[in-house]
Amino acid sequence: MNKSVRKNLIFVAVAYACLLAQPASVHAEDANYHPQDFTQPLSAARGTIAPAGSGAFYLKPEDRCDLVVKEFGWDRGECGSIDQLIFGFTPEIDNLTVEKPVSDGYVSLADWDSGDRSEEIGSIEESFKDSVKAQSQRLGQDIRFDGWLVYPQIDKGKNILYYANILNWSGDRTINISVSIFDRQGYVPIKIVPVNGNITGDDVQKIVAASAAAYKPQAGSSYFEFSSGDKVAGYGALGVLATMLGVKYGGAASAGVIALALVVLKKGAFILLLPLVWLRRLFSRKKADS
Repeated sequence: MNKSVRKNLIFVAVAYACLLAQPASVHAEDANYHPQDFTQPLSAARGTIAPAGSGAFYLKPEDRCDLVVKEFGWDRGECGSIDQLIFGFTPEIDNLTVEKPVSDGYVSLADWDSGDRSEEIGSIEESFKDSVKAQSQRLGQDIRFDGWLVYPQIDKGKNILYYANILNWSGDRTINISVSIFDRQGYVPIKIVPVNGNITGDDVQKIVAASAAAYKPQAGSSYFEFSSGDKVAGYGALGVLATMLGVKYGGAASAGVIALALVVLKKGAFILLLPLVWLRRLFSRKKADS
């Protein structure tokens, strides 16, 4: 295991245990998981996700739950926040988590076209920086937000909001790619950990495009199928962006969903990215040994 990745893993596991007063252990190499070859579309809560290449694999719900309980000290009741967890989705993606969808209602994207959008995103960014700083001080670790690799943007043709930001963990560069796919009932969050921490913005665009193209909403639930009388969310796209970053904005509360690629330090209401390259390597090794 890469030394810096191991260091981050131990740090996050310990921090999570201390803040939540729950046991967290680091023993992935002793775990008995059963990776499944990802060759057919997988069902998600409000759609399906299809393979984007060869060599990918996923975990069934029980293994998925065992992993986050054993490795990160989650309660089993939190396992339901993960819809699908896929490793090696493309050669550029180490792991991809489809979270359970948010069902607050149809999200209008009108606020994204407002003249003060940049100012509002700047305000959200400052809140995120404050959270990073507070958490860094609380834990005695040098954690910094080093900016956007891909600035938050919306693709209205694909009905997605996405970004990639950079977190610096004591000199270790970590890329966090987040995509939200809007549908008739709300949106579906997807978190992506790339294999390469030094990817470019163009690389991120390709990863986002491949991920969004693989997800298909259920018949009748696409964003374009909104009908008068449907439930409408009390916030717009900027509220979704804030939720993706784990900060409050207007009527949108911070995210209540814990993704595998993220550890939520609940007392600080802040989300930290955990590099999980070692998990893919672990599973690949186990498959080779079986």
